[in-house]
Amino acid sequence: MNKKMWTKEELIKFENEIGDLYLDNKLPFLFHLSGGNEDQLIEIFKNIKEGDYVISNHRNHYHALLHGIPPEELKSKIIDGKSMFIYDRKRNFFVSAIIGATPAIAAGIAWALKRKNSKQKVWCFIGDGTEDNGHLSEAVRSVDGFDLPCTFIIESTNRSCEASNSDRWGKTAHIKWDSPSVIKYSYVCTYPHCRKNGKIDLSKTKIKKDEEYFPLLDEFIYPDFSELNNLNISYKEGITQAMTDLGKEGAIFIGYNVLYGDAMGTLKNINPSQKLETPVAENLMAGLAIGMSFEGFIPVLYYERHDFMTVAADAIINHIDKIERISHGEYKVPIIIRAVTADSGLFYSGITHSQDFTKMFKKCVSFPIIDPNNGIEILKAIKGARKSGRPMMLIERKSKY
Repeated sequence: MNKKMWTKEELIKFENEIGDLYLDNKLPFLFHLSGGNEDQLIEIFKNIKEGDYVISNHRNHYHALLHGIPPEELKSKIIDGKSMFIYDRKRNFFVSAIIGATPAIAAGIAWALKRKNSKQKVWCFIGDGTEDNGHLSEAVRSVDGFDLPCTFIIESTNRSCEASNSDRWGKTAHIKWDSPSVIKYSYVCTYPHCRKNGKIDLSKTKIKKDEEYFPLLDEFIYPDFSELNNLNISYKEGITQAMTDLGKEGAIFIGYNVLYGDAMGTLKNINPSQKLETPVAENLMAGLAIGMSFEGFIPVLYYERHDFMTVAADAIINHIDKIERISHGEYKVPIIIRAVTADSGLFYSGITHSQDFTKMFKKCVSFPIIDPNNGIEILKAIKGARKSGRPMMLIERKSKY
């Protein structure tokens, strides 16, 4: 796949054509046009090789073109309402329109590439809104701390929507990054935050339903695994055995207290090299799992209390749950989430350390959330998740340990 070498004039012409489609009542969708940073991007993409990952955002048209997505293919997706959802698995092009979501995912991909001793790199393009976000700082610190092959490019327009950096941050508006993994440049975007100036006649447009833009995934029914029915195994033994089996498959166990503490002893049989001890940064943990799954790893994401999982709600609800559907199956995230609820214990931990969000998560996500009663049901849940190739959340209750 030889990438086309785009000129500044050709990039501008492409976006002008997209803007004209909007004024011609062809785009009744939310979209974000690129413009004003052609020279900077052409120079940056000279360093991006085929096979490298490009992680983009809602303003992604230039990134997609420069990374080799054919213009006619990109235009077709935009006309079909997917301007913010451009995916290309064979070119390793991924986007998220959620501000702050991508840095952790980029770091996860980089972790996977480093483990494989790959020569590939990750290039994560973000704007002012994501620079505002603490998730970027977590990801940069992880990348720098472990020398991961990832570069974050901050494309600063001195605005987030319509508010300037000074509006949002006062005298700390223009932060400087002391990091080898961060490139930052400034430019004036030639378009407004979204769409293009001018009104269209929505009565002449057609907006489809969610299921038409992004068809639901086919339901996967977990097999019964009746061969396990006669096992004599306790609840905690079932968890330990399931984790041991996953470890033999090469799974990576992600979270805090997975290396020191073995996740309450359930990872005692796992090779330490398969345990990725993280900071107390729940959204980063989930992003690392997502990114590693893109490279074929089996991530097991360990949360020792439901209460803490709310910090990772974006990664779980908007990404782990939605990526396969929103990318039309191009990206899959077979992540197993261990969600421990402290419904019992020797010591009282308080109302912010003992909540049970099982019902809430069942309302928020479409993937299976399994609340097993015994060790056999735990083993069946893990086997079912592996066979499905999709995410699954295992509810673990301390009262049953």
